Amino acid sequence: MNTTVALDQFTFRYQRKTVDALNSITYHMQSHQITAVIGASGAGKSTLCAAMAGFMPQFFRGQVDGSITVNNQSPITSSIIDMLPHVTLVTSQASSQISGVFFTVAEEVGFALQNLGMAPDTIRQRVADALHTMEIAHLAERSPFALSGGQQQRMVIAAALALQPPVLIFDEPTAQLDPPAVEALGITLRTLAARGHTIIVAEHHLDWVATYADAVMVLDSGQLVAHGSPPHVFQAYAQKSGRPFVMRVSQYLGQQGICDPTRVVNTLDQFVLTPTEAIAQPTINDAIPRALSPILHVDSAHFAYTPETPVLNGINVHIYAGERIALLGRNGAGKSTLLRHLNGLLRPTQGSVRIHGHDIARTAPGQNARHVGIVFQDVRNQLFAATIRDEVAFGPRTLGLSTNDIQKRVDAALQTCGLTDVADMHPYDIAPAKRRLVATAAVMALESDILALDEPSAGLDEASIAQLVNAIETTTTHGRTVILVSHDLNLCAAYTERVVLIKAGRVAIDSTWQTLTLAELQLLNDEVGLPIGHKLALMHQIEPNTPLGCHLCNPRALR
Repeated sequence: MNTTVALDQFTFRYQRKTVDALNSITYHMQSHQITAVIGASGAGKSTLCAAMAGFMPQFFRGQVDGSITVNNQSPITSSIIDMLPHVTLVTSQASSQISGVFFTVAEEVGFALQNLGMAPDTIRQRVADALHTMEIAHLAERSPFALSGGQQQRMVIAAALALQPPVLIFDEPTAQLDPPAVEALGITLRTLAARGHTIIVAEHHLDWVATYADAVMVLDSGQLVAHGSPPHVFQAYAQKSGRPFVMRVSQYLGQQGICDPTRVVNTLDQFVLTPTEAIAQPTINDAIPRALSPILHVDSAHFAYTPETPVLNGINVHIYAGERIALLGRNGAGKSTLLRHLNGLLRPTQGSVRIHGHDIARTAPGQNARHVGIVFQDVRNQLFAATIRDEVAFGPRTLGLSTNDIQKRVDAALQTCGLTDVADMHPYDIAPAKRRLVATAAVMALESDILALDEPSAGLDEASIAQLVNAIETTTTHGRTVILVSHDLNLCAAYTERVVLIKAGRVAIDSTWQTLTLAELQLLNDEVGLPIGHKLALMHQIEPNTPLGCHLCNPRALR
């Protein structure tokens, strides 16, 4: 195998910063391999990806020391355009990579190919192949801005695949993808690596890393603190790297005598269940009592952005106080559209949405926000204040609260989301992923009856997810409801009780995690996948509500 990317004592410090973002990184990456870059938010992963693609110091100004070689080119001294035939970067914000000059997805995917002067037939074939690979061929004539967040992410990945450069770099590529697309991306990248490409992926999704990566780099405060194969890194450096969920489940099941406690399990296919004859049913007391009557009714709701693209096709769902609900579905299934109906940002074309008996169609969104607060996928649309404290205080101020009450709400939300120490910083001066926590704190401070979080864990490290979980638990402890729209199924299983699956604009499943039938497990698996324990239950045809099934599907095993 050949070294196609070499970093030798590479150091980078952003302009006007006093600390190095990357410090003396030395590492050589091989062709035919997927190298994963992991670490906490702010560790330097995105900076490293951008540097290898030629963005430093030409685009992001700063001081550079050491060297980088990518496909025999120096991205430090070459322009981004010169590096394009050699390396392509897909950033963590899909919307920021859309050119805005084309009317269709197919044209957007072929944009860079046109700039490189490729023959029209070559462009058409590459675009068709890339759209097929990312399962968005049916969206080829759709506007890029009429896509869901996950569909946009698939589109920008398709654009990178169409270029076919020797080196492909992905920064958090799975953040907005549904689980089937996450799996498909892994298989695609493995195929490209086998053909000789060098694949580099900065990723928080450690189970994906354990399954598809050949090598792992662990960054901590800009330094390379560990590297090696995924099994080696996750076992020898777990304190720095974190652990995949599959390892947590394996440890739990080993303690219960359900699998060999000495067997090292890094991926799902390595599990061997050896249950004893008598297995005691675990005691699970996570259920939160719910009110006797719903606080929100969605009845036969229909909605279409255009007549040709119906999204909601008769949604029926009732929501109670104090619930924790996982709202699941594939990219484009209508989850985000449904959330926007809950506070009146969108109005159903047929049917109704009522909060506390009041029809949202007859109430201004500002009034509805008192009852339903939403944190959107792209939090950049929600952050506008000069400091994090002002951002969090904005909502309570609009409610006309006293200064003392505003201060109490702001302090509580900042503390819950772990933002007290950075409260006087600008929201854009903290790590991008942590801005989600700022938006979450801002909506929490409203103390709405329902807190709806759209992909809140995307790009978050373990410490930030712990703060997110704290926000979820604090909200429901006070009797308010949390709706979690997320593709992180392990997070959903661990911290929600009720699961609602949207398929073809309708509710296909409405159950609790513990009472799902095998048929429902199969449907859920076919649509969006399953949490690790539920996946094991389905693989072995074990009903979740049996003693063994309860152990496999025990949410505590995932915490």
